[in-house]
Amino acid sequence: MDPLSDVLSLLKPRSYVSAGFDAGGNWSIQFSDQHELIKCYAVVSGGCWLSVEGVADAVRLEKGDCFVLPSGRPFRLASDMTLTPVGAGTIFPPARAGGVVTYNGG
Repeated sequence: MDPLSDVLSLLKPRSYVSAGFDAGGNWSIQFSDQHELIKCYAVVSGGCWLSVEGVADAVRLEKGDCFVLPSGRPFRLASDMTLTPVGAGTIFPPARAGGVVTYNGG
């Protein structure tokens, strides 16, 4: 198993949704505080910025980076932090297992 799968097997999650997100061009997406569970992400190609509410500086993420976010904290993923973000709810369909959401910000 990969390291993330190892950690998840130790946590013994009761439910999960697994999907992909493929973004291109210039983009900025704001994720609200509506999530009630932890969120786990892995960057499999390219890179982006991560900004979490209550944390002073954004973090640059590159291919191979993984991160886990606690429940309830709004965050933003972006190719450029100077762009005005769009709400994640306008891009992503309701939670479902599998699939890939593609977004090209222009």
